[in-house]
Amino acid sequence: MVADNMKIAYFSLEFPPRVFGGLGVYADYISKEIASLGHKISVFTLGDGVLKRRQTRRGITVFRDMPEPMRDGWEPFLSSRTLAWGDGVNFLFDLMSYNQLAAASLRDDGPFDLCVAHDWLGLPGAMAAKRSDRMPLIYHVHSLEVGRESAPNQQIVDLEIKGAHLADGVITVSLAMKEQLASLGIPKDKIQVCYHGVETDVFSPSATKPRRLQKLRETYGIEDGDEVILFVGRLEPVKGVIPLLEAMPGVLKEHPRAKLLVVGKGTLEEQVRSMAEPLGDSVKVVTDFLDLETKIHHYALADLCVFPSFYEPFGIVGVEAAAMEKPAVVGSSGVSGLREIVDNPTSERPSGVHVNPHDPGDIAWGINLVLEDQDRMREWGKNGRAKCLDLFNWPRAAKETLEIYEKVISSRR
Repeated sequence: MVADNMKIAYFSLEFPPRVFGGLGVYADYISKEIASLGHKISVFTLGDGVLKRRQTRRGITVFRDMPEPMRDGWEPFLSSRTLAWGDGVNFLFDLMSYNQLAAASLRDDGPFDLCVAHDWLGLPGAMAAKRSDRMPLIYHVHSLEVGRESAPNQQIVDLEIKGAHLADGVITVSLAMKEQLASLGIPKDKIQVCYHGVETDVFSPSATKPRRLQKLRETYGIEDGDEVILFVGRLEPVKGVIPLLEAMPGVLKEHPRAKLLVVGKGTLEEQVRSMAEPLGDSVKVVTDFLDLETKIHHYALADLCVFPSFYEPFGIVGVEAAAMEKPAVVGSSGVSGLREIVDNPTSERPSGVHVNPHDPGDIAWGINLVLEDQDRMREWGKNGRAKCLDLFNWPRAAKETLEIYEKVISSRR
């Protein structure tokens, strides 16, 4: 039974309009959904010097404090281990200041029933709130340093582990992430899994406009009979865009009219463009910002989506594609929430193919398997949307999240 009128504090470095990935999307939508059920959410996030420091709308109060530069004063106290962060030290000081300011703002706006730290970025302030205000703390793990980075920063790893042990409860985004947390020594019975959602009425084939689709086809030179493959994600090594491009010759050998759209920005942009050039019109690289409607129409344009991530705790793009009735080829090795979103051909209601994201040949095999049967491909797309309607939606996510909150609060009474 969920308590009425809970007052909940969120520490999240990302919150609209500051959104870089799945964490920001989650913080936005779960706040709206929980507030719509009559609870009060206060979000303590990082300011930008432009937006108001405090704004309240529809049950959500957002605090945005802007840290002042502190490096000059504190640098003499840093160890060589911390100075090794290089330019990242500036970010570290901003992060420390943000957490301090947020913890102070929380005290001014309290009392709260519960504090939630979203990823390690908000842990210091949330742990301070737990200690000084004696409120229950939930650590919501969206990803971990040991998976995000090829050379993990041990200081961040230590903070994440400390936060998970100190918290009264841990929520994470997939069974795969639960297993990774457990491998770091966090008790399994302390970890609850709650999937993200997607707005199925917004990400819906019925929400698309034929005229906009036709304009996109003309923009990318896509003709009748072409088979469109879509990648959406940050152009970073962990997202697997390089092996995807290496897989394209194997795809084109069997499907010469295949067209790959690579949509995203990141540090690999120059390399991606260089690798795409020899493939000619078969690959289009799109680094422009896509607003929501344009993004939806890119999904609608695709025949299938490919997300060959090496590490993907959940994978918002996976549920967005599924909601748009698009089958997907997804990386399934290591920590992959995508394999929980997309069901393999051997399952009762398949919606795509699992592949080894490190192997371009396996990626090509998966793409070719999906493309070889158009009727089956459409059926798999419908299966994916049906699963979203049942499992990956915000009302369900909010209900399950609130039940976890109430359980943690009750255990502290």
